[in-house]
Amino acid sequence: MIDMFLYDDSEKANIRFVSFLGEIRHDLTLIQTDRHYGKTIVLNTQSNKFGIIGRDDLEEEGYIAHVLGISDAEADEVIEFLNDVIA
Repeated sequence: MIDMFLYDDSEKANIRFVSFLGEIRHDLTLIQTDRHYGKTIVLNTQSNKFGIIGRDDLEEEGYIAHVLGISDAEADEVIEFLNDVIA
């Protein structure tokens, strides 16, 4: 039984579905809302892993590989893409 909701909000989101080729294929979904302090929810639809990612996270060593469940080399390709689309 649910005693109390901590929050139950609805809001509009900007959702982008992207598939690109580097050394391998990357399939990502990017969700931007007013939540998460301006960060973007990035879902890796191949590994079913996601992270809430901002510009600061792109510079943190190993973070993107860890949260998206990919290798460091694959993460370099994703970071290159995300640098162009995350504010």
